[in-house]
Amino acid sequence: MFSAIAASVFAASMATSAPLAAPTPVQSDEAACERVKAVVSARGKFDRREIAFCDVLQRTDSPTDYYVLALHGSRPDCGGICSTNMGWFAVERASGRVFEWNMAEEHLGEAVVAFP
Repeated sequence: MFSAIAASVFAASMATSAPLAAPTPVQSDEAACERVKAVVSARGKFDRREIAFCDVLQRTDSPTDYYVLALHGSRPDCGGICSTNMGWFAVERASGRVFEWNMAEEHLGEAVVAFP
């Protein structure tokens, strides 16, 4: 019985997740946002729809070869003052690879892999 329940939970979780495509060059804010949503949700094994939006830095504030953005989740149960920030990320324009971004130090961090 336990294995049947586990199998149905696993199947339900996979139904709301799209397959993760291989990185490809990114040429817009929207594409960078979608790439980060895909990688972070696959890494965390949660539904991509839990991510509400991306807050993309202007090109003048980002390194030349990267899109830098904050990822925000939805918090419908917040009920007060709370943060929706799920982290800062950088997407390499040429490859589509996703990295952590250290906002305080303004530098590139570790690569974010969907399936460690």
